[in-house]
Amino acid sequence: MNTTPDNMQFPFAKEALEGMDTHASHHWNREQVDAMHMQFVAQWRQSMSTLVPADIKILAGDMQLKTYESFVLEAPSFADIQIFEIDALQSLCAWSFDTRWVAAAVDCLFGGAGKIPVRARSGKLTHIELGIRQRLLETLATAYEAAWQSVYPIRLQTLRQEQQLSSLRLAAHKDVVLHAQFAIHFNLLELRVDLCLPKRALDWQTPKPSANNAEGSGQPAGWSRSLQHQLYAKPVESVAVLCEKELSVAQLISLSLGQVLPIDLSAPVRLMVDGVNLLSGRYGVRNGHYALKVEHMNTPPLATDPEDIEGATSGQYLGSLDIPTQAQSDLANAAKALDQLDHQIQKSEGEL
Repeated sequence: MNTTPDNMQFPFAKEALEGMDTHASHHWNREQVDAMHMQFVAQWRQSMSTLVPADIKILAGDMQLKTYESFVLEAPSFADIQIFEIDALQSLCAWSFDTRWVAAAVDCLFGGAGKIPVRARSGKLTHIELGIRQRLLETLATAYEAAWQSVYPIRLQTLRQEQQLSSLRLAAHKDVVLHAQFAIHFNLLELRVDLCLPKRALDWQTPKPSANNAEGSGQPAGWSRSLQHQLYAKPVESVAVLCEKELSVAQLISLSLGQVLPIDLSAPVRLMVDGVNLLSGRYGVRNGHYALKVEHMNTPPLATDPEDIEGATSGQYLGSLDIPTQAQSDLANAAKALDQLDHQIQKSEGEL
């Protein structure tokens, strides 16, 4: 992407490089984020085109690091703002849309061409508009997650909707944020989109040096980060055990359709992850959805003698945990395979 201020793709991004904090810019990989955003706009346009019957173009403008206070001052006073939570980065992000973007999509869905002026909606949206807005946000989240997948897998969780940035506390006033600009074209109508991402969400690009990854360790940093990202993205099955009830064989056989079994919710509720009891908490509701508030984390029992653990191999250490024999064997074989792979990588790097 051309980042010269005189060659921006649309007018509101002409001064994107002015006021750049040059000291902070040295601590993030601009080319990598720029490449992800280009991939994002391509996938978002494809997903949006399957949803809205219109000539859709999505362009990426420039991006810059600035204080959150500056971002709020420069942002429109009234917009359609959606807040997402990014669990993998332990951060929030805000997407600010032109207030006409839902109305433009609705107009195209019902046969409009987007040539007549589309009015901004300052009041509450109808049920149809809310449903379309949700579908539009799903296409955005899916495309943005796919753009990050190859470098750092993330998931965008919908939190809430806002209308004014002045009432939003995304970061402290002096905290540095990434401001990325985009533009959506519904036929002839151009709409502005802004992304505000706290700078701390990009700290994964510059890992802090430690004794474990020193120069003489021989451990390839890129390979280890890739393995870590793939491990974090691995899905696991979790089941919240709300209740347990014992029945005799006679009671079980006598059951028929329509019968009711009285139960009592257990307190606390246990959360089983792949059959292992890891968490416990209270059952309730959050943001209109059933939820489980974590109050206690269970740690697996380890060997009592620390010296035995320090000098033990992978298979011996696994034997000290309460894990089935077959699972211990599989984990030991996986650890051995990883050690061999690491040895081969170090050997191949030495031959280069």
